[in-house]
Amino acid sequence: MVALARWLGKTIAFHHHSFAYLTKRSPILASIVRMAGTNQLHITLCPRMATTLSELYGKHLRTVVISNLAFIDLPAVELRNCGRKFSSIGYLSNISLEKGIDRFLDLMARLRESGSSLTARIAGPCSDLEIERYIKRRASEIGGIEYVGPVYDDAKVHFLSSIDALIFPTRYVNEAQPVVIYEAQMAGIIVAASSRGCIANMVPEELLLDPSASDLDGIAKQILAWEKSVADFQTALNEADRNRAGLLVQREDDARKFVDLFEVPAIR
Repeated sequence: MVALARWLGKTIAFHHHSFAYLTKRSPILASIVRMAGTNQLHITLCPRMATTLSELYGKHLRTVVISNLAFIDLPAVELRNCGRKFSSIGYLSNISLEKGIDRFLDLMARLRESGSSLTARIAGPCSDLEIERYIKRRASEIGGIEYVGPVYDDAKVHFLSSIDALIFPTRYVNEAQPVVIYEAQMAGIIVAASSRGCIANMVPEELLLDPSASDLDGIAKQILAWEKSVADFQTALNEADRNRAGLLVQREDDARKFVDLFEVPAIR
């Protein structure tokens, strides 16, 4: 397809949605980039993705950053109430060990050992039956954890409305820009997540976990502080609300930037 497009004199746009060939150089993608010639453009999700792409496949590559915000439908979730106490954390993903479900459960166990009375809700399809059994066994041991299964549309809205913070301790090596983080943030929910792919550009530095989510001490301490102090939690909610306002602006800018790529000859 790339060879045919080049032969026809077309501009070739690559839209990247994975770090599979950015965590290490791919000979296949390198060949495709060479085959595409000079009239090519690469749409990336974040500045880190653009920089890494150029470092691995050529400083000459033309890149534009357009986040996933431009392409997602936002859930109509009711924003957090002022004065609301911090009472529940959540996990939402296609559930697997790579996506960090074990680290989420480890976090809940640590909070419980520290005297926390928080509850937790887990949602999403399990990668296999063994993972589902694992969740139910550990949830029973720790207490206060509900696995609600896959959630879509109104069920997802209800799930997001029921939690105060989303914890996403992924260690998936090809993680790019998880839409669930944006969905939670656009609902005014606090998000803590592993620093993989584009996540460092999405989550405040103080709420970033290490890439393997191996050190949970910092986030556990922060959650306990939010549970203890309504004022501290309110400060975090105010910051989440400011972040949401910024994301709304970014969403409009990114959507316009994407449309402009096909309306003006800027990429030639």
